[in-house]
Amino acid sequence: MNKYLKDIFIHLDGIAMAPIYEFLSNNNNILSKGIRNGVFRLEYRDGKNHNLNRAYCSVLSKILQAQNIIAQPSLTDNYGKYYRLTDCGKDIFNNNSNYSGFKDYYISSISLIEGKATLNNSNFVKNFKTAYLAYLNSIDKNGIESLISKHLEGSLIGPILIYCEYTDSNKNNEIYSLENDLQDFIIKNGMIENGGLTEKGKYLLSKSYAYGVTDSYMKTFIHLETLCTDSQSNGISNKIDKNKNEYHVDRSLNVWGSGNSHTTYFKHIDKYVIDIFNKPLEKQPKGIADMGCGDGAFLYHLNELIKSKTLRGKYLDSHPLLLIGADFNQAALDSTQAMFSNNNNKPITVLADISKPDIYAKEIFSNHSLNISDFLNVRSFLDHNRRFDSAVKSSDSNKYAFKNITTNCFSWKGDLIKAQDTQIDLVEHFKKWKKYISKYGLLVLELHSIDIDDIYPSIGKIPMTAYLATHGFSDQFIIEYEVYKECLLLAGLNIDARYEKIFPNQETKMISINLIS
Repeated sequence: MNKYLKDIFIHLDGIAMAPIYEFLSNNNNILSKGIRNGVFRLEYRDGKNHNLNRAYCSVLSKILQAQNIIAQPSLTDNYGKYYRLTDCGKDIFNNNSNYSGFKDYYISSISLIEGKATLNNSNFVKNFKTAYLAYLNSIDKNGIESLISKHLEGSLIGPILIYCEYTDSNKNNEIYSLENDLQDFIIKNGMIENGGLTEKGKYLLSKSYAYGVTDSYMKTFIHLETLCTDSQSNGISNKIDKNKNEYHVDRSLNVWGSGNSHTTYFKHIDKYVIDIFNKPLEKQPKGIADMGCGDGAFLYHLNELIKSKTLRGKYLDSHPLLLIGADFNQAALDSTQAMFSNNNNKPITVLADISKPDIYAKEIFSNHSLNISDFLNVRSFLDHNRRFDSAVKSSDSNKYAFKNITTNCFSWKGDLIKAQDTQIDLVEHFKKWKKYISKYGLLVLELHSIDIDDIYPSIGKIPMTAYLATHGFSDQFIIEYEVYKECLLLAGLNIDARYEKIFPNQETKMISINLIS
């Protein structure tokens, strides 16, 4: 592991944690009201004097537990759960704590990344200065950085790195001409020394895409206070802004960050794809159907792999490889089309919802006379972003005898969703897909949470807290790997053990690759 990779993982957690620190320090009553027996109340059920949203405060409580800021005691009443502030939590939220400025900094950063400002823009610099002061105050008098200061450092550096490499790479020399506090921060951060990039600076810039996915949710984090303090909130993940873009995420930035980050996993899929497209031609699928195609990088990789390393690649004139790129977002489809702009084998692209495979299949058949069951279906990091079927909440909670129950917490449109209901929903979701993937299979990459008690010991090894926050506040459902596998089996699907792959290792199962049918 590169020695700076730990910094990146903590930075990603920090992008989520900085606005949480600000929210809690600016709403100290959330920590102080309801104190009883040395604990405080974070969740409320329509209390007369409180208007907190149970669903998003429950997500928040999991994040605070993951960072060892609170510990959950066995104490509940009609108004919710009570928590104990740990020694770490007391240190973070002492009487002198002030984490102001990150919401405004994120608002300015969104404009920066969208190309509406530069690093020396007066409004951006002003908002940076306020957040930077909170960062400086988090460093002790001996200059020793804490986990908190590394979190705040990550929230500050992320947008700058993304601007330099994503927004306009031709302007990345702006990093050398920064003024005042911005220059001081870059130097203090160890990215620049004697007017040039250090080893750390070069590495962080080269990995700027790693910040893309988490920072794409700054649009969610600026609404954190509203989500948590409005008991009537129905969330923001289903809203569209005035420009008809998703309200909660910068999808283009998300696609850029995820597309670059996920190439690490694509090579592990090659073995199965080579195997199936080396079979006799009459036993091969018509092509690849990628649901949630993103920027098209995955589909492009598989097209080139089949063309150059399989039997099918030698017979493309007589047996052309058909490609389907489906996504819920037009920006992603535009990126896929751009990815294939210089490729002779261009994919069919279609707006589609992973939660509605029947509609997706019908559209492909109606418009192209193709059956998606005749394709090898693939997707990456998408099933957790399905739409929750609200009918599950009124169904039989004992419908499936789950041996494993997730320790994560979930919301859907402002309603708290029981862990068991989330799992029932996933089983039903895969049942909808079964008839379309039984013939040639579904090759799937998926993101997972890990047990809540295992997250704090894993800080700096994986950015799990960043995932809990970005997905939890935007109504997505990441669950532990063993829980996920059980749901697949209960849906009547088979898992081919030959192609199972876990990342980063068998002890920490955060990402999986499976062939299911």
